[in-house]
Amino acid sequence: MLASLEKEQEEVSEGDFLAKENTRLDELFILKKGWVIATREEASGRAHIPTVYHPGDVIGLSDVAFTHTPNTIVAATQLTICRFPREKLTDVLRQSPRVSGLFLALSMIDQALMNDRLIVSRRTDGYLRLVLFLLQTMSRLRLMEPRLHDQFYCPLTQEQIGAATGLSGVHVSRSIKKLLELNLIERHKRFFRFADEPGLNSLVGYVDRYESLDLSWLPEGD
Repeated sequence: MLASLEKEQEEVSEGDFLAKENTRLDELFILKKGWVIATREEASGRAHIPTVYHPGDVIGLSDVAFTHTPNTIVAATQLTICRFPREKLTDVLRQSPRVSGLFLALSMIDQALMNDRLIVSRRTDGYLRLVLFLLQTMSRLRLMEPRLHDQFYCPLTQEQIGAATGLSGVHVSRSIKKLLELNLIERHKRFFRFADEPGLNSLVGYVDRYESLDLSWLPEGD
């Protein structure tokens, strides 16, 4: 059933919009390759990035309950995506309780990740937000690529990382420098390498939400 949503793939150029804020989202997208950001402009005019999408994510799933999407969804890199109409969800939910349960599980995971960010954001050391961002990103990428060891390519600019973590671009630069000085990470151009992953974990009390899943409650396959 999921494969039926991925029959037709298309390429999307970096910077292209998949949806714009306050418009009706008539299509959803399965992201096969690349990074996508959901961005929103705050009252101050500063951009905020509430969500970063990675390969395997269903883009727009969190917006289908609303008449209009609250975010602008834009390609952060060259993409490979599969479009499917919003109405197709009706068929999926009606025909497969297991897939319906998986969609519910995705929402639960997203909520847990947001709670972790909220807890860290209340601490006075702003650089810890960057630590959590790096750890959550690595965990998410490993879900689709288990062979991923200790480094990943991050196509986002420092300003975009700041918009995703609530930091300024300058603060992101200082935070990276601090982690480099502590020998916790290494950075080569846009690659982040974890030189001391246990040390990073201990800084924020990190829990990999993708490792501690219990999906035994899901209905059996149809």
